[in-house]
Amino acid sequence: NPICHGFDQYFDGTWSFGLAKLLKTGGKWYLHISATKTVANFDNQTVKHVVGIDRGLRFLATTYDEQGQTAFFDGKAVMRKRAKYQKLRAKLQAKGTKSAKRRLKKLSGQENRWMTDVNHQLSKTLVQKFGSNTLFV
Repeated sequence: NPICHGFDQYFDGTWSFGLAKLLKTGGKWYLHISATKTVANFDNQTVKHVVGIDRGLRFLATTYDEQGQTAFFDGKAVMRKRAKYQKLRAKLQAKGTKSAKRRLKKLSGQENRWMTDVNHQLSKTLVQKFGSNTLFV
């Protein structure tokens, strides 16, 4: 029974489809299709900088701008903290006591909220560094 939702927007005639790739991951099948849309109201006169961003784990982000400057945002501290959360969850789940379950409930979502904040700080830093009229790609 296929589960497809949120795709109606791609069939309104404004999108063109490219290559498709069929993947099997964890017993489930996925179809990745590239889609392109031309945006009419894009004003390239307001763009002062074009900056390419690559998101990753070892480096949260790596940027490359039109002047050939590269900047790296280290992700080691984030990886260490995520490993610490993972270790703590495993320890509490193995213990299985009532207080351990209470602690797990308290921790639930804490890592996600922290990671959301880290990503927000990163995006704010990028906008401050390059300015508000930057096209991030």
